[in-house]
Amino acid sequence: MDYACPARQADGKQAKSGCQQNGVWARVRFMSKWVLPIGILICPLVLLGRSRWRAMARGLGLMGGAFLLLMCLSFQSKAPGTSAVADQSSAATTGYVGSKACSQCHASIYESFSRTDMGRSMSEISPDLLKKIPISATIFDPKLNRHFETFVRDNNLFQSEFETTVDGKDIFRDTRKIEWIIGSGANGRGAIVKQEDYLFEAPLSFYAKPHRWALSPGYEFGDYGFNRPILPGCISCHSGQPRVVLDGNGRFQNPPFAELAIGCENCHGPGLSHVAAAHMGDPGGSIANPAKLSPWLADNICMSCHQTGDARVLQAGKTYRDFRPGTELDDTLSIFLVPFSRESAPKDDLLEHYLSMRLSKCYLKSGRLGCISCHDPHVQPSQQEAPAYFRGKCMACHTEKSCAVPLALRQHKTPPDDCAGCHMPKRDVTVISHSVLTNHRIVAQAEEPFPEVAFHMTTPQLPDLVQLSANPAKKNVPSPLTLLQAYSQVILSHPEYRPRYWAVAEQLKASQPDNVQVLEALADEALQNKNAEGSARVIQYLQDAILHGATNPADFEELAQLLVAANRRAEAVIVLRQGIQLDPYDAELYRLSTKIYVALNKMHEACDVAAKGMQKFPQDDAIRGVMSRCQAASGGMGK
Repeated sequence: MDYACPARQADGKQAKSGCQQNGVWARVRFMSKWVLPIGILICPLVLLGRSRWRAMARGLGLMGGAFLLLMCLSFQSKAPGTSAVADQSSAATTGYVGSKACSQCHASIYESFSRTDMGRSMSEISPDLLKKIPISATIFDPKLNRHFETFVRDNNLFQSEFETTVDGKDIFRDTRKIEWIIGSGANGRGAIVKQEDYLFEAPLSFYAKPHRWALSPGYEFGDYGFNRPILPGCISCHSGQPRVVLDGNGRFQNPPFAELAIGCENCHGPGLSHVAAAHMGDPGGSIANPAKLSPWLADNICMSCHQTGDARVLQAGKTYRDFRPGTELDDTLSIFLVPFSRESAPKDDLLEHYLSMRLSKCYLKSGRLGCISCHDPHVQPSQQEAPAYFRGKCMACHTEKSCAVPLALRQHKTPPDDCAGCHMPKRDVTVISHSVLTNHRIVAQAEEPFPEVAFHMTTPQLPDLVQLSANPAKKNVPSPLTLLQAYSQVILSHPEYRPRYWAVAEQLKASQPDNVQVLEALADEALQNKNAEGSARVIQYLQDAILHGATNPADFEELAQLLVAANRRAEAVIVLRQGIQLDPYDAELYRLSTKIYVALNKMHEACDVAAKGMQKFPQDDAIRGVMSRCQAASGGMGK
């Protein structure tokens, strides 16, 4: 993506790269003749000396620079290490230009960041990558009764899932090419496959600690085959610029990534105006610099990916890419927690780094500690360098006398004098096999209890949830629709919140009768009435939700089952057909369809759905069972 040569480097010195000779830069100079008339108009305005005219001149200049860059985008070539570069329309509408553009002025920072875990968060399969991981593995899972293999063929990485008979013959075998590897390898690497416009997780992941392939996280609970969708909330933090269809259940635009790994613009925001300003001789403006933001706004950038919570709710009309560094995260994405209790303080701190830091004495007493106080996103010390590196960060606030352990004793430990090792101990992650995590709550003793403030994080405006992303200096109240979606996620692990979920839905029933989330909540409430009247209301709410754009396959599945129970099977198959058209990779939709067609004695239709299902879900026992009946019936007819 080498499409521009900024006039000056960040330090103000004249750029010494040879990019003036770059063909793209030559095109910039050639096209600039069309912008000269704008410059002729600008000069008299600047000479007027009035601030408003100077501001207008600056704006016109930036518009001219941006215009040149957009023109150049149409000439750019594919950048090394990315699956695709941002196309002209993408840059024009989003302002993202890709990290290669940043590297023109910030080469050393770019090279350093590219070696960090974030800078290597996602990659294509390459000979160099294949040298870092075992390229073959054979695994049998007795609980699933499934065999798995990883192998390389023609410099491509593949995974297979299969089942065999007692004598070793294949019952089924599903082999897919791995398109991308997700993760830097610090704890492990996941694998992603592509089917049409959909991306899915592969069943095996590589784990760094044991240095071997094993079942991907979550696959111990069921056989998802190659059909576990890559969802926006996950991929937005594991890649640079994913082009996700928000409610597409794993569907992406083509190409699926404008930039693979996490890049400069994930933390600094879209760079188009900044590069344009650099061309106009102002390399310092038009971009977010976390080091110059308030601690709160700087932490918001990190919080967007390093803080999970019990619910993460996008604001109405927003996508994950709408968050702009330098603005409040809560304007785009709200993060909620169930309040702590002394009787059951949470022990799971997986991706709760911001919360953990916020409950540290260092944070509470300093008033200025933030993520970048200890972490420089551009630099990642090696495992050997880390103890001394982070000790240096601690010593920016503390002294040798701050530690109660004598220096001589500390220096005899391995590694010596390791502040983080003692006060931020690593632990095994129980929900992800073979993984370790640094606890970001800085403690004096390993078993130190939570501070008192941990039990007083709610507000009078929101007494039953902690809105962690809300600015503490403000007293904003989440909208009822945001709160409804928060409850809908919270009830998965805290069912006691269900009545509150229903109460908000009833509150919104009159004002937003066509809202899909409201209709789903009303259906959930009506479902509690175990009678014909309650079922009829659920059917009506779900039909209305689908009519107004519901995309959750569960809505179609639940509606179909209720219609079957009401002896309305013909309507049920129509609903399932709609669901399959909307989400062609949800196995339950196919299972229900074949089951209903069989009940209707429509074996031809059942076999047609089963055949299509077998192409997508060969591992599915139920669909394969229907297909076996179809083949047996066909064989009998042939005889």
